[in-house]
Amino acid sequence: MKRWQPVSVLSDIRRGEVSGVRIDGREVVLWREDTPTPALHAWEDRCPHRGMRLSFGFVRDDALGCLYHGWQFGGGARCRLIPAHPQVRVPASIHVHAYSVREHAGLAWVSMDGAEDFPVGGTGPDNVQPVRTLHVNASVGALRHVTGIAPDAGIAWHGPVGLAVHEPVAGQGMLHVVRVADAEEVPLPALSRWAERLRDAVERGAVTDRIMNELAMGELA
Repeated sequence: MKRWQPVSVLSDIRRGEVSGVRIDGREVVLWREDTPTPALHAWEDRCPHRGMRLSFGFVRDDALGCLYHGWQFGGGARCRLIPAHPQVRVPASIHVHAYSVREHAGLAWVSMDGAEDFPVGGTGPDNVQPVRTLHVNASVGALRHVTGIAPDAGIAWHGPVGLAVHEPVAGQGMLHVVRVADAEEVPLPALSRWAERLRDAVERGAVTDRIMNELAMGELA
């Protein structure tokens, strides 16, 4: 089934930055152009030259450069410069595998299998502020159960707070926390600490009803 997965809060991928993530066991590099209108890209995290992770690389304007030999790939994922041979016309066959990516609700959403229609109406509002991402040593199934995320959804909203999950590798989960931007009744520091307590409880296999009720009641410690 083709689907979109929330894989990072947008605050982790600012203009000119590079971030490596795992999605269902596959390594993906997220990077944002250093341009006036900086587009976000999601590619296979491997340079086609020597297999170096592109997430170790650098952004130059609208291109991502490999740290090893400096090969640069433009926004279309094609190699456009080989520094050792700057006069060579780079063959179109030298390219990185690109994945579909969208920005919505403070999150980067990636489709690993070519999904085209992004379900904007089912993922929440646009005026959303990223809070943080936490690694959770527990299954995505356990996280979905605790946070109330449906099996075919990527995010669940609890008032102004959105909780999203994805599976980096089997048996592990990533919890992404966002908040409606003008919901000042939910302070960001308190929400961040609340997310840590939820993570700790899930990892211990403890009952999480009280913690989730704090979120529902807006009474974060």
